[in-house]
This record gives sequence, C-alpha cells and structure tokens, in this order.
Amino acid sequence: MILCAGEALIDMLPRETADGPGFYPATGGAVFNTAIALGRLGAPVAFHCGLSSDLFGARLADALAASGVENRAAISDRPTTLAFVTLTDGHAEYAFYDEGTAGRMLAPADAPDMNGVEALFLGGISLAVEPCAKAYEALALAHRELPIMIDPNIRPGFARDEAAFRARLDQLLAVADIVKLSDEDMRWLGMDATEVLARGPKVLCLTEGERGVRAITTEGEIAVPARRVEVVDTVGAGDTFNAGFMAGLHDAGALVTGTPPEAALRAALELGVAAATVTVSRAGANPPRRDELGA
Repeated sequence: MILCAGEALIDMLPRETADGPGFYPATGGAVFNTAIALGRLGAPVAFHCGLSSDLFGARLADALAASGVENRAAISDRPTTLAFVTLTDGHAEYAFYDEGTAGRMLAPADAPDMNGVEALFLGGISLAVEPCAKAYEALALAHRELPIMIDPNIRPGFARDEAAFRARLDQLLAVADIVKLSDEDMRWLGMDATEVLARGPKVLCLTEGERGVRAITTEGEIAVPARRVEVVDTVGAGDTFNAGFMAGLHDAGALVTGTPPEAALRAALELGVAAATVTVSRAGANPPRRDELGA
C-alpha cells in the first residue's frame, strides 16, 4: 500500500452564476489529489492528514471513500483549509485560508497507522507551513527504510521561513528515492539535476510543461513528451502525474528504494503523462480512472 501524507482542502473554483462571478467548493489539495488519482488508477492507497469533522471535512472523507482510498487521517474539530483559485489562461493561482485549521495543526504525535504501508508519498504546501510540516518531516525520517517519493510543489510566497523550508527540503531529499520537480522548482532551489541527485534521490522526475517530463538518474535519462490536448485548466495536473508515475512503478513491482529498471521508468512516465493529460482536459482536479486510459 502507498501512503500519501499531506494536505486536504477545499478548492474554491471560479464559476459564473446567474448573479455574476462566484465560487464552487471542490475537494482538493496536492497530496489529496494524488491519493484520489492513485485510487482511481487501481493502486492500493491510504491517505493521512489532519482532517476536520466539519461539513467540508466530511466531503473530503466521502471523496476518499468513493475513489477507494483508505482514510488514515487524524480527525479534529478545527476548520478545513480553503484555497480560492483564480485562473489565467487555464493556469491556476491560489489564495489560502489556513490559519488554525485541522490540516495546519497536525502534530508528530498524530502519526498514522503504518500497517501494510510499502511506500510513502509526501509533498505540497504541507511541507512549507508549521506546525504540520514538522509532522510530515518526522514521518519521513522515521520510515526512511521505505521507498519515498516527494513533490515539494514549491510556492515561494507560502513559506514564511525560507531558511527553515530549505533545510527541511534538504532533510527530505536525503531520504527520498524519487523527487518530482518542475523547471520552476529547480530555478528556486538553485540546483541542476546532478546536484539534486547528489542530495540522495535515485530518480529525479523533471516536468517541463508542454515539453513533457524527464526521469533523470545517475545512469542517464528518459524523456516522454507531453500529449496534445485542449487544456481546460491545470488544476491537479502535477498531482495526477505523480499518481500515474507511482502506480506505474507499483504495477511493475519497481516501487523500490533503488533505481528502477529503465523499462519500468519509461512505462511509469507514460502512465503519468497519460493520466495528467486527461486531468487538464476537464475542469478542476478530476483524475481519470484506469479504464479511461485504456490501460
């Protein structure tokens, strides 16, 4: 089983109503989206975060169940995080309302049941804000024997203590087997691929928008181009790629602490790109099910 640990929130998506512009509350959060996508692709998956008992938390829990994701969240009566989304040419920008929320206030003592967990996925804004970031860092360090994938999905304006965030990423890179970074992430880190791999990961998945994605290892690289599609919006695209990539490795029995075989890496990249292509073709974070991909 793959355990996804990170934020679950409500994306307030812009919608036109009879009274003018408004917002529609949709389930979201980078790591939540990855868990949902893994479940829809048929991978065994569980999800851990700080989850509210409020009406939005109930909606998030229902969405996990509907996609076959086991819920291992720490429940509290604190409110759910809200993220108001604005779209510019299909690209999403976010305004977060996160102070004192169930997700934000997760603590190391809230660690999940790890029974049956064979791999761990971490990422998103959960790694940038306190105190929950400490809980996720502690989880990774405590289970470094597992295959670990991280996607920091770096939002520079969200990390109020940049030095602490960079130090946390250094700690996580040291225990991660796979790291997914965008070209924007790489520029913020100030590293090239060789420097990233030198920190510890065996595989760097580098996403480059319309150019596609590369899996880079110390032995070489594999490139898979993006697919042509009419983009509705990019909400959840990277999260869906992460799920497809991990599901592909899981299918091949190659979700391991070493470097996966080249054939398994290529197949995982292709599944990730195929799944993400479907997601960007429809509104919001709505990952495909396996039968939608013909795979």
